[in-house]
Amino acid sequence: MRKAHIAQADFFRNMNMKNKLLIVFLLIGLVPVLCFALITYQQSTKAFEAELSKYTVEIAKQAGGRLDSFGQEMERISNIVRFDGDVQTILYQAPHPSDSEFIQSVRSVRNLFETISNFRSHLKGIYLIEDPGILVYSSTGDVANMDFAFDQDPWFKQIKQQQQFHLNPVHPQNYVKGDPVVTFSTRVLDNREFHTKGTLLFDFSPTILREMSDTIQLGKTGYVFMMTEDGESVIPTDHSLSWLKENNRLELFKGRTSGHFLLEVNGRKTLVGFHTSTQTGWKIVGVVPFAELATEMNAIRVGIIIMILAALIGIFLLSTALSKMFTEPLKLLVHHMKAVEMGNFDVSLALNRRDEIGKLNNSFNQMVEELHRMKNVVFMAEVREYQNQLLLKDSELKSLQAQIKPHFLYNTLNVIVCIAEVHGVDEIVHVSQALSKMFKYSISGSPVTTLEEEIEHLKAYLSIVQVRFPNRFEVQVQVDPELMDIQVLKLICQPVVENCVKHAFLGKEGPGQILVSVKAENGNLIFHFKDDGIGMGPDQLRKFQKQQQPKQDKHIGLANVQLRLQMVYGDRFAMNIKSEVNEGTCVEIVLAGVVDHISRIDR
Repeated sequence: MRKAHIAQADFFRNMNMKNKLLIVFLLIGLVPVLCFALITYQQSTKAFEAELSKYTVEIAKQAGGRLDSFGQEMERISNIVRFDGDVQTILYQAPHPSDSEFIQSVRSVRNLFETISNFRSHLKGIYLIEDPGILVYSSTGDVANMDFAFDQDPWFKQIKQQQQFHLNPVHPQNYVKGDPVVTFSTRVLDNREFHTKGTLLFDFSPTILREMSDTIQLGKTGYVFMMTEDGESVIPTDHSLSWLKENNRLELFKGRTSGHFLLEVNGRKTLVGFHTSTQTGWKIVGVVPFAELATEMNAIRVGIIIMILAALIGIFLLSTALSKMFTEPLKLLVHHMKAVEMGNFDVSLALNRRDEIGKLNNSFNQMVEELHRMKNVVFMAEVREYQNQLLLKDSELKSLQAQIKPHFLYNTLNVIVCIAEVHGVDEIVHVSQALSKMFKYSISGSPVTTLEEEIEHLKAYLSIVQVRFPNRFEVQVQVDPELMDIQVLKLICQPVVENCVKHAFLGKEGPGQILVSVKAENGNLIFHFKDDGIGMGPDQLRKFQKQQQPKQDKHIGLANVQLRLQMVYGDRFAMNIKSEVNEGTCVEIVLAGVVDHISRIDR
């Protein structure tokens, strides 16, 4: 096993640089793409499942809304019947049913029942059962059993225990001819003696409930049904509900008015959404195989695959171009080195690059020139010495090649830092680290930061400027330590100082002075940026101020700083610019009354 690993390492080490770079580019480019695709697919799947679940619950709510509306309508009708004067007469005079007033009231109540029945096609009958056993009813052509012993019927005994208006599941209509019916029931109060004396029943065909759910379409095989708290179907259904009793699944419904979950039903991933009727307490449940609603997931999956393929092609083309860009100058250098080894000193490399390869080319050219100058002095000895130097340069070249990595910006800066540390170039280390800090600060998600981080960002920029223009500027930064934790908008200081570096000292001899100070006065946060540069006259200052009016652009400058501060702080922001020729320029930024509550900026 160890020999196999050694053989693989030797194979990669002996591979040419172009193929090495191509492989590394492909690997580093492919991993983020695959991770992004996987995360995108997972997140889109979760979001889609959530939307489908909400859709299923809404379907159940629609059916529940129909049921509640129907129940409310029947409750209003039952109240009309319960408080009808003739109904009250029947309840009050039930012990003397032969009384003429009683008989007239019975006829009036039957007429009332018939009037109510005429406008409801699924209503099979209205029944008023007075507790002594008197029955007043109206039905659709079916004759009721006047001698039916209601008090002996277990179902009717439960009805009498329900004092409030109640919708009951399907049961046989034993007091007519035994057909299944859905019954709205309520106890009737004698308003004269203030206690219940009868029961009112509205019997409907189960079709009325079936139509509330069967008209709802969930996929191709999905369905909606109603069940009681104990999991019993309210009306007969063609679908098997045995899965409800498995694995204690009824517990998922208890204590919840609505919700959704995914279950395995008959080996299929199934989406279940439910809603509880406020009128009946029944659960309206929507059941649909998840695959029937998730057809759009296939489109997402295909889109992700296409995206991966396109990314792979793009990464391959870019990797090929980058590896060629890095290796072609190295091949040219190797070719010239071989020419020098053969004794040809009339060769040179173009110095049109400023990177490490360009420096290496410059060193090569200088070395060749020196060889050419000294070849007639100590020809043989110096040739051997310079051959050793060429071998050393070749080693440096290989070292440089090994350090070239595929990267995004962070990786690039880190590689530059590493190379600079190897070669002892402290300036490159310093600049790269500072640039890395600036880039990380600029692209972080929040638009606000602490004053301390803003000042650190400015110092990172200034450290780069000092390397680029050594001894050109002397910069002082003065900030009250107590203000460091205050939150401010990002990128206030650096663009202003950068503007000063670019323009304030053009044509001026000697080092320039830049003073940056931040202080708090009367609840205001005040930034001062002062330089001793060439300054501006009145006309030039007015022209400059006119150019600094806020514009919608993407460039970081005084105009952009002013625009962003104006958008965030509104009237609490002010910018003042003062300048005199040969006396320098002062930029003052005031954030009024925000020291105590500046951290509340809307992110």
